[in-house]
Amino acid sequence: MSGMQSPLVRANLVGTALFVAASGLAMPFKDQRWAQVEVIVVSVALFAVGIFTSLQAYVRALDRSRVHEIGVANLYLLTGRTAPPPVKRSMLAALAVQVVMAIVAASVGVSGLAKSDLNALAFAVLVPMFGIGMNGAWAARYGSFGPRLNPTTKPSHRRIE
Repeated sequence: MSGMQSPLVRANLVGTALFVAASGLAMPFKDQRWAQVEVIVVSVALFAVGIFTSLQAYVRALDRSRVHEIGVANLYLLTGRTAPPPVKRSMLAALAVQVVMAIVAASVGVSGLAKSDLNALAFAVLVPMFGIGMNGAWAARYGSFGPRLNPTTKPSHRRIE
């Protein structure tokens, strides 16, 4: 299966669309309990998936790092030649939409807020973790990384005082 047709790319796009729809629906009704619950549930669920997938990606990347040189930016932000351009565009666009929508939702939520009110839309700032986790999961599974570099010098075992 090619990386672009990966369930991870589709899941990232579907999760992003769900988040945009949930936030877009909740913003005009930010004072209604159902809208607050809806945006909190969607945001926390996507955040939890993001945490799980980013940790899973880290474990898989540790295993792959025995033979490949894997950087954190390559893994979670798909830098360099980690992903083919169509995958990189899709995954990073989804992450960008998540970040922008999170900022917009949290900003809308804070407008007109009394001290005792809940800004449920602020939970939206958790969602970009979903995009980061999906990027990591994709890169750990399908990403292209260079061969492991051999250190040119041995580490010093002297104590630095």
